[in-house]
Amino acid sequence: MTHQKSNRIAVFVDAENVTNWIKHDGVRLLMEELNQLGQIIIRRAYGVWSKPNLAMHQAAINQAGFELIHCYHPVTGKNTADIQMTVDVIECAWQLPNISCFVLVTGDSDFTPVFRRLREMDKDVIGVGQHSTLSECVKTSCTRFIYTDDVIKTLASNDVLPQAPLAPQPLPNSQATLTLAKADELVIAHLKASPTPINASQIKTFLKQHAADFDEKHYGFKTFTDYLNANDAIAVSKSGTVNFASLAKPIQPTEKTEVVASAEGYKALLKKYNTLPDNADRLKSIYKHAVALKDVYPDPAQFRTALFDLCHKADPNISKTTVNKAFAYFMVMGLVHTEKAKGGVDAVRVKKMTLKDFLLKSDKLVIAKLLELGKTQALDLKAKEIKKLTLSTISKDSIKKLIGE
Repeated sequence: MTHQKSNRIAVFVDAENVTNWIKHDGVRLLMEELNQLGQIIIRRAYGVWSKPNLAMHQAAINQAGFELIHCYHPVTGKNTADIQMTVDVIECAWQLPNISCFVLVTGDSDFTPVFRRLREMDKDVIGVGQHSTLSECVKTSCTRFIYTDDVIKTLASNDVLPQAPLAPQPLPNSQATLTLAKADELVIAHLKASPTPINASQIKTFLKQHAADFDEKHYGFKTFTDYLNANDAIAVSKSGTVNFASLAKPIQPTEKTEVVASAEGYKALLKKYNTLPDNADRLKSIYKHAVALKDVYPDPAQFRTALFDLCHKADPNISKTTVNKAFAYFMVMGLVHTEKAKGGVDAVRVKKMTLKDFLLKSDKLVIAKLLELGKTQALDLKAKEIKKLTLSTISKDSIKKLIGE
C-alpha cells in the first residue's frame, strides 16, 4: 500500500489569550486531532508562566510535549508574548521549509498579518481561537479554523448530563451546511476517484472546499477519524501517526454465510445499528411530548433534559436512556432542527407532523437502512417480512416497490 507523505506540523500557542481553553483540556484535544494529520515537529507555548492562572497548567502543557517560552513583561499591562511568537513563527517558516503546516492558537487580532504571510509562503495554516474579530478576519487565510468556544461548550454540556449510548449529536447552536448524507456521498466519490488511500486531513480539506463550515462535530463525532470509521463503506488504515482512508471491500456472501430473510433477522440488524425503535407505543408518546415543548432550549442536551422531565411526569416508569434513544431516533429521521426564537436565540425543535406521517417516515427510514445494509450484509429482503416490522399502514405492494422485489 502506497501512502502519501505526511504533514510536518508546527504548533504555537499564545497561552495568555486562551487560558479558558487550556483549562478545559483544549491542548490535549488539539494534539489528538493534529496527530491524525501528520507529525508534530515543533510545540511552543508563550506566556508569563509565573502568573498563577498559567502556572497551574504548566505541568499538563509540558507533558503534552510543549516547550514553555517565558515572556517577561517589562511594562505592566503590556503583553510581549504575541511579539515573541510572531518572530518565532516567521523565523521557523523561513529556516525550516520542511514544515508544511502551521497551527496558531491565539485570540489576538494582531496575528492577522502572520496568517496571511504564511499562506503567501504556501503553508497550510490552522487557526485556533474563539468566535471573534480575529476569526472572521483570518478564516479566508486558513486551511481550517477551530473554535475554542465550541470545544468549551461541548465539554461543559457533556459534564452536565450522565453519559448514555446515543447517536451522534450536533454542535450546540449550529447547523451544518452539508447534511451528513451529502458529506458521506462526497467522501465516497472522492475515494472512488483515487487509486491509492488518501490522507484523512486531505479528505477534510476537500470537504471544507465544498462547505467552509464543515466540522465533524456538527454530526456529533469527536474527531474526523471517528467520522470516517462510522461509515461502513470506508476503511481507515494508519501509517505512523497518520490516518489514511480508502473504500472498504464489500463483504461477499459465501456458501457458508447464512442469508438473513426473516423479520426477526432484520430486527436484530436494525437494533444493532440503532435504527429501530424498541417500543412503538412509547416512541409515539415521546414524540407527542417532544413536539409539545415550546420553551427555548438552545442546545440538544437541554432539550433532552426537558423532554425527559415531561415524559417522566406522564409516565414515572420511563427511563432517561429510553427518552435519549427516542430523541436520537428523531435526529436520524431528520426531525430535529433549530429555529430562531424571540430575541434571535436559536431554539431546538422537533418537527411536528401527523402521527400517520410520522409512522410512515419511520417505516421508510427502516426500509432505507435495510437497503443500505444489504450492500454489505447477506440479506434477502422480502416485503412480507419487512411488513411485520412496520408501524404505519404502508402496504406490502408499496414496500415491494421500495425494495425492488
